[in-house]
Amino acid sequence: MEKKGILCFFVALLGIISAGAGFAAEVTRVKASQVTLELGECVYPRSPALVLSLISAATLLMGQIVINFSTGCFCCKRNNAQSHSSNWTKALCFCIVSWITFMTAIGLLLTGAALNDRRGEQVYKDGGIYCYVIKPGVFAVGAVLSALSSIFGVFYYQTLNSKAKDTSNAPIPDQGGIVMAQPQFPSENPGFVNGDAYNKRQFN
Repeated sequence: MEKKGILCFFVALLGIISAGAGFAAEVTRVKASQVTLELGECVYPRSPALVLSLISAATLLMGQIVINFSTGCFCCKRNNAQSHSSNWTKALCFCIVSWITFMTAIGLLLTGAALNDRRGEQVYKDGGIYCYVIKPGVFAVGAVLSALSSIFGVFYYQTLNSKAKDTSNAPIPDQGGIVMAQPQFPSENPGFVNGDAYNKRQFN
């Protein structure tokens, strides 16, 4: 497998791990039914959602770093290639979408990790005690966005590198149909003059 395929596989694997850990954090998050009240204080059970969400965010960050390090300077590639080409425009769109989904996913995963790991968070309202729990779907949305970020990152890398490959393998342009050929008959020696012709010149 060539280097390009290995890198895409590695980034896709990181995206799968990130999405899987995010969904696992969603399943293991603290639910309202698991919170109890002891002496007027909310008691939360231990949950692996914190560790899982951090793993999801870390693998997503690693994949983003690998993609951007491998593609190098995006503006430099624009100067080397034709900026109006369709491949460069597609690569730019994939890059923007990858970064938007990456930032949103990181924000949701880290926010969910912080909110899920609270202790003793209670709200007194209308004479009652309410315990805070994170809303369902935060980790799940972060997991979906992390997978999308990895996918668009791979598309961005492949599109940008396919442009460079197409440019290097461009066919040689036609030279106008000009064909150089050797003469079929040897040319006569201009320095040699026939004897009869020389005599005729003298008499004339």
